[in-house]
Amino acid sequence: RFAALTENIRSRRGGKVDIRAPLFPDERTEGSEVVMDHMAYGMGCCCLQVTLQARDVDESRHLYDQLAVLAPILLALTAATPILHGRLVGTDARWATISACVDDRTPAERGEPGAAGRRDARMAGDGVRRTAKSRYDS
Repeated sequence: RFAALTENIRSRRGGKVDIRAPLFPDERTEGSEVVMDHMAYGMGCCCLQVTLQARDVDESRHLYDQLAVLAPILLALTAATPILHGRLVGTDARWATISACVDDRTPAERGEPGAAGRRDARMAGDGVRRTAKSRYDS
């Protein structure tokens, strides 16, 4: 499944993913960002998935409300690992990296200069309308 996922994203994007994260600045830092060109950099991040079972809709709403309070805390825990590609980065969480690794927008949808792109009626906005963020982004 992973091979098909990467192929579908590369096909729609028109190339490899381009993940960039700012480096943490200090007196010994060389460069300004970490550049990653494969989905594994994001998909390889450790993640937590929670599956809950409830007996009815009322209990499921209650569980959802409790999880909504915990979610920011769980996200903050990812700040304990600010290292990508062996470099210390200046981000608080890994979500931007994870969402960038599956960003399947076309060059025109990403707003790249000179990317008029070819129209495809099967895509929203024919695949050429600027889309502010990936559908996987928050």
